[in-house]
Amino acid sequence: MANDPRASVRPATMADLAAIGYVSHQTGLLGEPIDRFFPDESLWTDALVRGYLETGCCNYVAAPAGEVSAYVIGSCDHQAFLRWLGRRLPGVIGSGLLRGRYPHFLRDLPYLWRAWRSHGQEAPWDRYPAELHINALPAARGLGLGSALLARFLECLRRRGLAGVQLGTTVRNEAALRLYEKFGFRVYARWRSEFWKPYVGEAVEHLRLVRELP
Repeated sequence: MANDPRASVRPATMADLAAIGYVSHQTGLLGEPIDRFFPDESLWTDALVRGYLETGCCNYVAAPAGEVSAYVIGSCDHQAFLRWLGRRLPGVIGSGLLRGRYPHFLRDLPYLWRAWRSHGQEAPWDRYPAELHINALPAARGLGLGSALLARFLECLRRRGLAGVQLGTTVRNEAALRLYEKFGFRVYARWRSEFWKPYVGEAVEHLRLVRELP
């Protein structure tokens, strides 16, 4: 079992927030670090990770060497997550600003503004009520952690009786696309977006993937 990636997977807790935020920040630019465009890792964590740990479900981390190097986080109730964004997130960010947690806030704002204005295509939430985000540090890729995490996540959703799950990704995320295909995800919609153009120099094709949970 020592080399079994499943052995390193455990449920995520709020105590893992900073570690998950670090992995997310290190992979935020289409799998690469995004610190050049979004230097405040703490703001990235508060804005893009915290809500899933506070309101989400079926969150897991993989820590093969005792430190979190991969995760899957998600939501089972999209409306509850939206309520968290509307009610809690402004206070979280306001408190962080007052405490000086985001020293490069003005440099972070362009990304946040683009993310807020960007509305990709979504599958119907009544048919696919769950969503997920999964990432791993470069050194942790190819070890089977993604499969171990996704298997635990999907089984958790099944136990909760959810009808389906959806996620957003891009065609550049080739390794993840192979993982999603392995687990039965299919393309629901695809569209070309200018969102990443300031960061990678060109528009990128986005995908909305879905999976039923019989």
